[in-house]
Amino acid sequence: MAPATVRKASLATVVGYGLLVLSGGAVRLTGSGLGCPDWPSCYQHRLIAELSFHPMVEDLNRAFTIAVSIVSIATFLAVLLRSPKRRDLPLPAGGLIVGLAAQIVLGGIVVLSKLNPYLVALHFVLTLVILVDAIVLYHRAGVPDDAAGTPRRWLVDRELRILTCLILATLTVVTA
Repeated sequence: MAPATVRKASLATVVGYGLLVLSGGAVRLTGSGLGCPDWPSCYQHRLIAELSFHPMVEDLNRAFTIAVSIVSIATFLAVLLRSPKRRDLPLPAGGLIVGLAAQIVLGGIVVLSKLNPYLVALHFVLTLVILVDAIVLYHRAGVPDDAAGTPRRWLVDRELRILTCLILATLTVVTA
């Protein structure tokens, strides 16, 4: 697989997870979290939602999850098949798959727990972590092959990194 293909696939993953964050936000803001009362299907006897607002919003979020799952798996395979091989890409690509599996399982638990707010917050934070992983993969896939093995250096000062960690920790506490 060509490096440009891997770069495009990783960009598709970033866009997909960004859309997933937006569709998840739409579910939360519209109160559609239990629009589909069952998991993994919307209703035990129906695969898709009925033509009603809340079930359709929830079902659309699940459709985005399916699309992002396909794109994440394709990106992972593209990284594995990339020529020339790069040692720095399989880990974040594998993180997409592990994160995706965790997100799907946690999403099911969220539905079965009738939207336990702590689990909803954890589900949201997990999606953000996977999005960050996708952004890292996209960035690393754009680094030229001859520069991939060079020692890394920080692009921002230590104080800004500390502030960023504090903001992230605060966001985590407020979200939970």
